[in-house]
Amino acid sequence: MHNKPESGKARVRHFMCDYRRVRWSSLSEKLEPCPTLACIAGNIPPKKLKGWNYTDEFYHARFKEIRLCLHGLIGHGACLAAQGREEQLPALRDFVCGLAAFWPDPFEEKDDPQAREEHYGALFDKEVSAAQNGGGVPELSEDRKENILIGLENYIIDLAGQFGEIDQEALNSGLGACESIAADLRQTWADPMQTQNQEPIQPPSQVLS
Repeated sequence: MHNKPESGKARVRHFMCDYRRVRWSSLSEKLEPCPTLACIAGNIPPKKLKGWNYTDEFYHARFKEIRLCLHGLIGHGACLAAQGREEQLPALRDFVCGLAAFWPDPFEEKDDPQAREEHYGALFDKEVSAAQNGGGVPELSEDRKENILIGLENYIIDLAGQFGEIDQEALNSGLGACESIAADLRQTWADPMQTQNQEPIQPPSQVLS
């Protein structure tokens, strides 16, 4: 474990330096096979874990955070495209679409996961195309990075909370994909230029049992 960093958004600086504010929680223990996600889990405020529930009002509030996360991840994809790191884009696009489909939109009268997937996939393609064609790509701010991490927190809490309720292969796939994306985020944010030519990160072959 690295030393605690001194500046920046708390979630971002702890994530970047593999520092956990909460040394143990049942969630981080479950996620130990996914070390990057376990680090994220170790920085989730305990009151957030205790206050997690499945009411419509709760999901309305969380969806706003998920939407900010999705737009942040799309911005990250544009940054990768501007750096010429096209090999990273398919997995990121798949994750964006999967996260959009996974999380219901409470503001739509008819819940349609496929429509959400198509909508965010189209947004991703538009931003990536603009970046590849020389469009301006602003560096992700600390706020947008924090938005991404808050969304990933929500996703792993909700997904891990379905242990025993969904197919184990689907659970492993979801957490494995999230681990891969989170690890890539950390590497890219640490030094964007150094990681331009890295190979795509592969998810663990076995996540949970």
